Amino acid sequence: MFILYQLSNDYHIMATLLENRSVSLLTLLTIFVTLQVMAGVVYGGIFTQTKITIANELTQALTIHCRDKISNDGYHLLQPTAAHRFQFFPNPFAKRSLWYCTFEWTGQSHRFDIYNQKRTKCEDHSCYWLITEHGPCQVIHDYDNPECVPWN
Repeated sequence: MFILYQLSNDYHIMATLLENRSVSLLTLLTIFVTLQVMAGVVYGGIFTQTKITIANELTQALTIHCRDKISNDGYHLLQPTAAHRFQFFPNPFAKRSLWYCTFEWTGQSHRFDIYNQKRTKCEDHSCYWLITEHGPCQVIHDYDNPECVPWN
């Protein structure tokens, strides 16, 4: 009888230790996640929207249509020098957000990945693009010297 009581008591002690260890690990995990979220909010990381501005640098009207796998910004007609802006939350974990746009004007139609989370550099979560006949140009630091790329 004593042996059974001892085994039962040992089992109870082991279960209590495991339960306390699980609670400790869960508490540490909760603290870690909370600190990560707080850092993202304070430093503009996880919950900051990225803003994309597209300006028409053509001499004629430009129709744009931007979307990702889930969201659709719709069609917008931009007159010369006009701009359109949309915003979204990029994927904070997988770094796979991708927004692509079609650009159409008289006799031309092009597609371009306007935001690729792995590639696109945005100043303070804002990307500014100038659409030209030869391709899109991203203004990163200097408006007079945008980085231009050819159409896809």
